[in-house]
Amino acid sequence: MASASTTTVATTTTECLASANDILAAHAALIARVKSSQAARRRHLQSLPSPPHELVRLPLIPTPSQSRSPSPPSTPDLPPQKPREIRPDLPPAKRARLARYRNYVPEEETIRNDYSQRYVDGGEWPQNWVIGAEPERRFEEYPKQQRLLTLKKASVNEHSLPSSYLPYSSFSSLTTPSPAKFDVILIDPPFSSSFTWDNLQELPIPALAADPSFVFLWVGSGAGEGLERGRETLAKWGYRRAEDIVWVKTNNKSNKGPGTDPPTTSLLTRTKQHCLMGIRGTVRRSTDSWFVHCNVDTDVIIWEGDPSDPTLKPPEMYTLIENFCLGIRRLEIFGHARASLRRGWVTVLTEGEEEKMEPEADGGVKQWDREAWETRLKEMGSGGKYVVPMTPGESPCGTGASFC
Repeated sequence: MASASTTTVATTTTECLASANDILAAHAALIARVKSSQAARRRHLQSLPSPPHELVRLPLIPTPSQSRSPSPPSTPDLPPQKPREIRPDLPPAKRARLARYRNYVPEEETIRNDYSQRYVDGGEWPQNWVIGAEPERRFEEYPKQQRLLTLKKASVNEHSLPSSYLPYSSFSSLTTPSPAKFDVILIDPPFSSSFTWDNLQELPIPALAADPSFVFLWVGSGAGEGLERGRETLAKWGYRRAEDIVWVKTNNKSNKGPGTDPPTTSLLTRTKQHCLMGIRGTVRRSTDSWFVHCNVDTDVIIWEGDPSDPTLKPPEMYTLIENFCLGIRRLEIFGHARASLRRGWVTVLTEGEEEKMEPEADGGVKQWDREAWETRLKEMGSGGKYVVPMTPGESPCGTGASFC
């Protein structure tokens, strides 16, 4: 019995050693592959085209000499630092970095884009480098999606009322003698010392909202209480929050170099704005395709902004709403005379904006006329539904419906 037990222990030990040897061999092979890959990347990096040699010949900014103290120094003077050795084996770009940065080690550089350091040195935000962010280029590689959006744009434009506006002082005409109903309401609150969240919540949005309907509410960058108060406001109006659309700002045109960001109390540089989307009523993607067309756009908009008016929001927001919601009764509150007026929308202008409107006789947009607006709606309505019509068939994106 003892001999059999000894044999079993010896076999188990042999198996363990064999397994350990296999693991060590696999680890050694992995290390060899990593070293080979690193060597290949270094060779690839060295073969990349170098920037103009003028970059290396740029003069360095001289460091002013330290003024001597009249009293003896408390610590001995340090010997002057020796100049960095010239490395003719390096490409010009690396030689320039080696001369500029004392702690730069060329051998430690890998193939990467250091956007953080680029922002520190040049002030460029990383989102500036997103390729194909413009709406006209976003679907270049998706012809079916492009065709769908082209058909949708034509259909929305064909089944929309002419744009009209209301001064904010005439806002009450939307609710008297009875409230006009809207499928979509877009709000960009002009927050100030005289207009607060409490003032916003008092707007008669529940009376103006159809059932079902959507509200899109801009709430700021998220640095303050905007997100929390925005959800609170939607709930008070009878909406449930469904989406959070984000506008990511770029600074290709407005960048003035490092250290020029405006002072802020936030911990990070604010480069985005949030727009909360709320739903009133029951809307299901599977059964309510007459009213919504989902997954046509994304919830991220990348746009530089308008340097002449930083309060303006991305024009793409209108397209996003029109692509998503098929309702043709659209209302914007706190719009701008120069940028907000759009076919298919009724725009309530921010206070003071009506002074910038062009006279109607010169081809300007007409002021909202309730009777004419409702008459045109009835002419365009189909079966009591004021929506952009859809025709049966196979759509370019496989949703089971295509646009006229």
